[in-house]
Amino acid sequence: MARRDTPRRSTGGRSDPQPARGSKLGRLFRRTMVWGAGFALLGAITLVVAVAVTMRSLPGYQELKSTQTGQMIVVRAADGTELVTLGPSYGKWVPYERIPQPMRDAMVSVEDRRYRSHWGVDPIGIIRSLMVRVESGSWKQGGSTITQQLARNIFLNNTKTFARKAREWILALALEQKFSKDQILELYLNKVYFGGGAYGIDSAARKFFGHS
Repeated sequence: MARRDTPRRSTGGRSDPQPARGSKLGRLFRRTMVWGAGFALLGAITLVVAVAVTMRSLPGYQELKSTQTGQMIVVRAADGTELVTLGPSYGKWVPYERIPQPMRDAMVSVEDRRYRSHWGVDPIGIIRSLMVRVESGSWKQGGSTITQQLARNIFLNNTKTFARKAREWILALALEQKFSKDQILELYLNKVYFGGGAYGIDSAARKFFGHS
């Protein structure tokens, strides 16, 4: 019985099909998303740990109340009588409930309108500040919250570096975790610099209005 040869198929010069370009882009996109999610998760874990460690190291509320934020020189007579003070002045500590509501509202309205809703750092405020910076070409609006300003006044300095700013963010988040909004605002109003060497609302009232 004669053998029948199976006819060979002609390739016609065609090459093997190549993977579509879209599939390569899809794989690249997925890899980028995976790496991005991994870095974001690592950053979030690092931030949580940093805030937790910082919160544990923060002084207690009473200790923060007694800590002065500037240096004052007091000249006394031989019998101990105070003759003159040089440098920053500090008034009496004013508890939160004794701070007039209009004063509290005015400070929040001017310095940090979203104070009651953020966690110490306000992303919306930062974005708004950056937009104003791009439009105007200068820093006309700050992005620091009341909590950030308090952290800077108590623990840091005004050096404009990213490392200092990052430390400020972490301290602000830690302060918000450890203390209430009312406590933070009380600390702020009693420690913020009002000008003329006056720290705190009582000292500012005596300095500029002659009474507390």
